[in-house]
Amino acid sequence: MRPLLGTEEREAAARFLLAQGWAGLHLGDSLVRWEDGPNAPRPPLLGLVGGAGEVRALAFAPPGRLQLLVPLAADREAAMELLERRKADLERVVGLEGQLASRVLDDFERFESEITVAACLRPPSRPLPVARRARPGDEVDVHRIYSHVSWMKMDTPGAWEERMAREPTWVVEVDGRLVGVARWSRRYGRVVEVGGVATAPEARRRGAATAGVLAATAAAFAAGLTPVLCFGDEGLAPLYLGLGFERVGRRVMFRRPSPPGPSL
Repeated sequence: MRPLLGTEEREAAARFLLAQGWAGLHLGDSLVRWEDGPNAPRPPLLGLVGGAGEVRALAFAPPGRLQLLVPLAADREAAMELLERRKADLERVVGLEGQLASRVLDDFERFESEITVAACLRPPSRPLPVARRARPGDEVDVHRIYSHVSWMKMDTPGAWEERMAREPTWVVEVDGRLVGVARWSRRYGRVVEVGGVATAPEARRRGAATAGVLAATAAAFAAGLTPVLCFGDEGLAPLYLGLGFERVGRRVMFRRPSPPGPSL
């Protein structure tokens, strides 16, 4: 795999990602965020290019990370060679199950999440709380709800205000109080991820998560988008599969273990 530098090659990479549908969502979203953020104006993008100039596989390689998308089995050996060459400098490697050779990453920690896609919605028959689009001022409650979820914490409500300006967000009310959140957490082309689903501890098991997911997913369908939802906790499968999402694949992340702390 080699760097994709010219405009034509970058455009070929974008066509490749769009053609992958849900499989191209996470890598495509990562590229867009890099280009729009305070990083280098052109993200470090490597590709495997065919004889007609078509891109067959991609690797997004910012410092310490490697994100791979290699649909064809015939191309995976080249991707693994890249991984082996760069392994010593990597803290995290991400890809789809079956496209990464875990033998190369035996000393990394492995994490998995299910990828599901909704072709339709199956709302439950029971009444649900009210869900609506977030509006200015909701960031205080969103910050409060996410403060109970370690990987979604942010320092201030203002940080959530900035993020919600980029990521359409839905909130759920119970007894006049905001208790649930769901967002379009990633988007690339015509595919959008319904993510960031969270409920305040005092309101769990009252339908807030269901209402938020339904609202965000229905909005995706209304916009002509394909809704994707990922989850790592198998205990959530009955909720999401019951609403009409279907398993299509698995995302895997390999993370270098943190060194042990000093002994006392």
